[in-house]
Amino acid sequence: RGKMPCPACSADPEGTEWKSDPLRWDLVPPCSEDEWAYLRDLPQAPDLLAVQKCGYMNKICRGCYNARLEIAAKVRSRIRDRGGLQELNPTQKMEKQYEAAHARDIVARRPAKINGLQSESASHMNGKLCKLVSKDEQTQRWTVELLSGEQKAIKETNLEVSREIDGEYEMERLRRQLERASTSAAPDAASAADPPTAEKRPLGARTAWPKVQGVHPGAVVRLAGLRGAPELNGRKGRCVSFDAENGRWTVDLGDERKALRTENLTPAPKERPPTRQSAEEEKKAVVDKLDRRSQMSAKEVYAEDYGWVG
Repeated sequence: RGKMPCPACSADPEGTEWKSDPLRWDLVPPCSEDEWAYLRDLPQAPDLLAVQKCGYMNKICRGCYNARLEIAAKVRSRIRDRGGLQELNPTQKMEKQYEAAHARDIVARRPAKINGLQSESASHMNGKLCKLVSKDEQTQRWTVELLSGEQKAIKETNLEVSREIDGEYEMERLRRQLERASTSAAPDAASAADPPTAEKRPLGARTAWPKVQGVHPGAVVRLAGLRGAPELNGRKGRCVSFDAENGRWTVDLGDERKALRTENLTPAPKERPPTRQSAEEEKKAVVDKLDRRSQMSAKEVYAEDYGWVG
């Protein structure tokens, strides 16, 4: 080898052993630009990810070789062992699989439509939209809340759920909300002639949810900062709808739904939506993690949360 500096660090260490770049020659296929960028964006990633390239043809110094050998291990463990970047990012196929798996789930806080009531006193509720509140396991009846705010006890067999009903409920709820707003705020002629400029939101001026990047209906998120239910922190969820009246998102965790504030949701656009199976796995993992972390020092907890080794 000639007296050329290391192509990775531009140094020429005396007495070094020159080695082939493990990211190019040991990985099959070699590390890609996209994989390099994914690792570079991880918290506490090594600085060399910001200044070096993902692969070098020529041999590199021993120091760079050792550092890049660790990165090659991260390519395998963080990306390829999890199915590659395509699996880490939600795809249309994954979205369809999620929709199919949860299309008929009857769970708390989900919209539903009442059907099949036979009695003369209750048949007028057929076709009405409602939201599921809680289920009495003894009577097999759900407490549901109608759009009027009135609550009723309805058998599960008289409740229908679907993605279409989810959308129908949200449209009707928003329509009523806008009607209430228009009737309660009657502007005078001057203000009507010169209306204030409304802040534009991602889907138009009438979207009900807060303008937070990465948090919107259908978005995959991670739960964080929950003090009353710390066992839910770290769980994965999918934003279903936003209730402007109480300022909370209905979040589907795969096995149940929760009403959560925006500040407790961290966008996770590169993750797959939750399923029942993933929810059970996460619940067990969270319990195990809480138990293990209770035995750790504050320094060890910080290193696990934010460090490159985490």
